[in-house]
Amino acid sequence: MNILRLFLLGVLLSCVLAVTADTPVGHLQVLGSHRPPSIDIDEFTLDNAPKPEAFYRDYVRNGKAAIFRGAVLGSKGFNLWTDEYIRENYGELEARIEGKKEKGGGIPVGETYIGRDTLRHFVDTYHNSSSYMVSELPQQMFKEVGIIPSVGACGLMAKRFVEIDIWWNGGGGKSIIHKDAFNQINCLFRGTKQWKLFEYKYEKWIYKHVEREDAIGGFSDVNVDAVDLIKHKDFAKIPWSNITIYAGDCLYLPKSYYHQVYSEGTNNLAVSILFSRMDGLDEIDVSDCNDKTDYKAIKHLDEFDVMWKWNGSGYMSMGRGDLVYGHQQDLIENINDFGEDLTVDMLSESQGLIAGQAPKEKFPDLEARNISRAFELLDLNGNGRLSVEEVEGATWDALRYYGLQIEEYEPSNSYIFEYSLIPYEKVRWLVTECFKRYEKLTRAKWVKLYVKNLKGTEHYANIVFDGLAGSADVVVASDVT
Repeated sequence: MNILRLFLLGVLLSCVLAVTADTPVGHLQVLGSHRPPSIDIDEFTLDNAPKPEAFYRDYVRNGKAAIFRGAVLGSKGFNLWTDEYIRENYGELEARIEGKKEKGGGIPVGETYIGRDTLRHFVDTYHNSSSYMVSELPQQMFKEVGIIPSVGACGLMAKRFVEIDIWWNGGGGKSIIHKDAFNQINCLFRGTKQWKLFEYKYEKWIYKHVEREDAIGGFSDVNVDAVDLIKHKDFAKIPWSNITIYAGDCLYLPKSYYHQVYSEGTNNLAVSILFSRMDGLDEIDVSDCNDKTDYKAIKHLDEFDVMWKWNGSGYMSMGRGDLVYGHQQDLIENINDFGEDLTVDMLSESQGLIAGQAPKEKFPDLEARNISRAFELLDLNGNGRLSVEEVEGATWDALRYYGLQIEEYEPSNSYIFEYSLIPYEKVRWLVTECFKRYEKLTRAKWVKLYVKNLKGTEHYANIVFDGLAGSADVVVASDVT
C-alpha cells in the first residue's frame, strides 16, 4: 500500500513539474509579473525642465513619457485643496463618479443621481464608499490648477488644451490597461499613484478590446489582477515601465500610450490636463516665446482658454472632440470631398443630420439641435456657402456649437444616465411583479423596491411612480394599464 502511495505521489509530482515547466513566467499573477520593468522614463524638475519647443520635439512628437518632480508644489490648489476648503468653496458644484475598480463594481449613486454627486456630499462620504470621482473639473476651480512651463509657458501646446479632468478617491482606485485619445499632463495633488506604462508601438501585443474603427481611445482585455499568459501569450513580450508619482509630481503621458494606474493613500486627488494630439506637426509655433518668458514659473488654468469647459452642473462635456484638429479639419475635408464650398444641406448630408432642428427627445437635457444655426455661425460672410477660409477663421465658440450638433450623445455625462443603465423592460418587470403581490402599491413601497431591486435612485423611482399615479401616494393595480 505504501509503495502504491509513493508511486501515485511520484506521478502527481511529475505532472506538477511538467505543468510548471510549461507555464509562462507571471501566468495568472498581477500585471507586471511577466518580466521586470525595463523602460526608463526621463525625470525633470522645474529647474531643468525643457522649454516648450524642445519638449514638443523630444517628447510629444516622439510619443515619449516624462516625469516632472515637484512641479505643482507651487500650484494654488496644492496648498489650498483640503477637504474642508473644497467643501466650503465648491461644495454645491457637481462631479461625475464611477466605482473604484474600472469596468467593474457598478456605478455608484451620488446625492441625487446615479453617476453624479455634489462635491460637498463626495467629501462627506468618499472615505467610506466605493465612489471614484472621474470627472470634468468645474471651471470655477481652474484658477487653482497650475500647468508645467514645458507646456504652458508659451507656444502652441498652451493654446490647445482640450479638457481638464479630476480624479479623486479615498485610495484603492484601480484602472484597467487603457490608452487615452489626447496628450495629457497628470498632476497629483494628494496621495501616491503607481503607473505601469506600455508604449503604443506594442499595441499589437496588448490584446486591445474590439471597438469601432474610428475610436482613438481603447482598452485591453488583459486582466490586471491575474494575467492569463496562455490566452494572451504575446503580452509577455512587452517591455514596460513601473513608476511612482508622489503628491506634487506631474506625469506627461503621450497620446495612445497604454497605462494602468493604482491609487494609494486615504486621499488621492489628481488633475489631468488634456491637450491636442498634434498629429502630423513636425514643429510647433513658439513665436510668442521670447526673452521675457519665465520658463520656471507656474501659470494657472484661468490664464488659458480651454476648448471644453464645464460650470459644475447640467450636461458635462467630458470626452468631446478636439475643436481644431478634429472638427475644424473634418469640415475642411468635407469641403475638399465635395469639391466646392458647402451649403447647409451638404453639411447636413456629410454628418447624416437633418437641416434645421433635430428631435428634442434625442438630447433630453441639452438645447434642441440646430445644424442650420451651426452653419450660420461658421458662414462668416453670410453668402450661404462655407469655404475653407471661413472654417480656418472660425472662432472656438462657433466650433463648439458645431461640435455639439454632430457628436454622439453621451448618457454618462447627463442627469438621465439612470435611463440608460436601467432599461424600460426592467422597470416594467418590477411594476408587474409589484402588482402580483400588492393590490395597492404605495409610493414609499415602490421607491424602496425600485432602489433595492434596480439599484436606482429615489429621484427616478418617484418619477416612475408619478407616471403611474400622478401626484397620489397610492396606486391600485386595476388603474394601471
